[in-house]
Amino acid sequence: MGKAILITGAGSGIGRATAVKAAKAGYRVVLVGRRVEPLEETKRALSGDSHVVMPCDVADRMAFQNGLVKSLGEPGSGASPLVAVFANAGIGGANHYEDGEEVDRWEAIMRANVTGVYVTLNACKPYLLASGQEVTHAVATSSVLARFGVPNQTAYVTSKTAVLGLVRSLAAEWGAQGILVNALCPGWVETEMAQESIQRMADSQGLTYAECHAQQCAILPTGRMSSPEDMADVVLWMVSEQQKSMTGQGLDVNNGSWMS
Repeated sequence: MGKAILITGAGSGIGRATAVKAAKAGYRVVLVGRRVEPLEETKRALSGDSHVVMPCDVADRMAFQNGLVKSLGEPGSGASPLVAVFANAGIGGANHYEDGEEVDRWEAIMRANVTGVYVTLNACKPYLLASGQEVTHAVATSSVLARFGVPNQTAYVTSKTAVLGLVRSLAAEWGAQGILVNALCPGWVETEMAQESIQRMADSQGLTYAECHAQQCAILPTGRMSSPEDMADVVLWMVSEQQKSMTGQGLDVNNGSWMS
């Protein structure tokens, strides 16, 4: 078996597209997500037969650690060394303080998008160190919304901004050990989460989905949204052997919706 990559949020969207391309590139893929069915669907789409499904709440330290041991063995003991981690799992949508603690989604979004990345990367660190590779990689999914604020999404924007801070700190901590830590900052990507967001925007403006989608594309300098496969291509470069020098960075792949 070849080298392994672990991908959270692998049941759909960017995670699934990255898993498909990683398998074609020869990686053994560890597919992580909350629900078994979407992970199994992703697994069926992968070339090769050594891939592993690991259903898990990514913010649950004990569950994640137990899942790693079951999927990969103890660090350094497996035939497929873990050389890359893509902490991609997350949730989106609006939140409103005025709705009260029981309804406001602040804690759920922060737990999934920040604590989940923190647990994923730290739990996988011993496996990366035991891989025998001079350089290994950890990538987390942030967002273009970490670059600017939007109304009614305080939790999501805060969580994705926090991911950039986490990546910078871990990059400083782990660089001397050969682990490069970076973030992907997508803009609009044609995923289920994006479709739900566009539908909400359409409903609020009295537009059809197609009209709102066209409206958002018209704002972008390229005039198009990215596909999950576009993002997967970038991630695979970020974790490749050719990438040896970039760490602590947020890579903006957003069709020009934000330019530094």
